[in-house]
Order: sequence, then C-alpha cells, then structure tokens
Amino acid sequence: MTRVLRFPRLSALLCAMTIACALLRDVCVGASLYGWAQVLLTATVVLLALCLIVMSSRFFVDHRGVGVGFLLRSRRVEWEELASFGVLYCNSKRRYFYGMYRSRTDFLDLLHRAPYCGPWGFVVPVSDRLMRAVLINCPIPVDLSPMPAYQRTRRLRAQWHQAALHMLVLIPVAAVAFLTGTLMLLQAAVQVEFASCAGLTLGAMALYGAGLTLLYRVLNTMMTCPGFNETGVCAGRGLYIPWENVRFGYVHRVAKMSGMFLLSQPLDVVTRRNAPPILCLSMPDTSTMLLAYLTYCPHADKGLRH
Repeated sequence: MTRVLRFPRLSALLCAMTIACALLRDVCVGASLYGWAQVLLTATVVLLALCLIVMSSRFFVDHRGVGVGFLLRSRRVEWEELASFGVLYCNSKRRYFYGMYRSRTDFLDLLHRAPYCGPWGFVVPVSDRLMRAVLINCPIPVDLSPMPAYQRTRRLRAQWHQAALHMLVLIPVAAVAFLTGTLMLLQAAVQVEFASCAGLTLGAMALYGAGLTLLYRVLNTMMTCPGFNETGVCAGRGLYIPWENVRFGYVHRVAKMSGMFLLSQPLDVVTRRNAPPILCLSMPDTSTMLLAYLTYCPHADKGLRH
C-alpha cells in the first residue's frame, strides 16, 4: 500500500513552525523570559495538534482500490466502485488526480468542494510516488499525457478590478487582525498565571489565523484574476486555454459563493473513467468574462448553465 499526504506543503509549513516555536521556547527559558516561554509553549502545543491533524489526512492506493481521509476515519473504495478517475489541471500546471464515486457522479459538485473529500469523491496532488503506485495498481486506463503547452499569441486584458476590490477590503481587516493579535501576545507575555497567558495566546493565534485566511483569499483572487483576448483565456499567470479548446462553461452561484468554471472537455467526457487530462479554469464570474465567453468561445452554450 502506498500512502501520500493530501496537503504536503501545508504539512511541511506546520512542522517547520512547530519546531521553530519549540526551539524559541528553549531559548526563552535559557534567557529567563518565562512569560514568552509560556506563550511559545502554548503555541507549540496548538501547532503540534494542527500538524498531527493535517498529516493524518492521507490518500491510499493499493491493488484493491483507493482510500482517502484521516487515519482514524478513512473511506476505502474499490477500483470498480469509481465512476471516474483521471488527471486534472486547475488554474496552474500542477497535476491532480480526481475520482468520483458511483453514488455521486456530479463533476461540478466535485470542483466546488475540492480540496475537501467526502461522499462525492476526491482531488489529490500528484507526486512521482503516487503516479508509480497508480500505474502499478490501477486496473483503470489512466491518461497521464502531459498538459498541452498552449502559447499566448497576444496580450491579455486582465480584469484587475475584482482583485483590487478584495485588496482594498480584506488587507486592512487582516492588518487589524495581526495588530490585535500582536498586542494580545505582548499582554500574554507579562501574565504570571499560565491560564491567562494560554487564553490570550490562543486568542492571538485565532486572530493570526483569521488574518492569514484573509490574505490567502487576496492572494487566491490575484492568482485567479481572469485575463482574455480574442484568441484565449487564462486565470492569473497560470493556465492558458485557447477559446476553441474551451468545451464547457459553467457559472456557480449560491449563497456567499460565486464563480465561473471553464473546462477543456465536455461534461459527459470528464465523468467517465478513461477521460483525457482535463484543463479547468476557476475564476470570478464577472459580467465581462461572461460576455467574453459567449462572444469568443465557438462551443459556448448561449443558455449558460448555472
């Protein structure tokens, strides 16, 4: 059986932060900074718990099938129970394996919920180790051909107004969260009782987490900022697809969530087992992008599904 982490980069980051906090705690104890030592001890325990949770989220592959989930609670599915299994590129050149179970064959639902896993299926990053395991154990023919290298022939018109709105609104809020968290840490460092110090530290870490989440949303908006011209469309500086290769468009609008998906394959193709590699663009559904899709894409459905 081959096991791989579902979030390898996040796991590495959390491990590095945990080790750094533990080492700094020892330095503070040696320097008689006991207030900061208590703060770093609390941070080390919290980060260690987060690290264990993230590292326990794994993807399994063997001759019987696949498994996804946590070590104490994982879903095992035989190869025959997979309605589809293939390769996906979403907004970047990084390759992912996606799979849908026979009970839920809605590929669009899979895209909305990724990178989470559940009864609908899974999306996991591809590594050399995982690719070798799939080639050895998977009885389903999987197309592992590389992503087509489409060239941008003309300058693209980027829709920066969406990213600018996020930056104007979210960055000041994130700055306030970081500032408040820093003040709470300074107050925690002068506390004598460990309970008070731990409470303030936990509150500060929660504020730092909220600030990082807001900054991640800003970064994600900038990286998926749509750009287009008469010949093609892209998301940020990543994946570029000519309009003639966009075979399906979809607008997703629910409460507090809105987005536009462009796929390089028709929807009936991506839901089968031996589908070719799928290129997917996920971006904000601005009126300009909708008009560009309906105008330039020869395969556009004038009654765009939503």
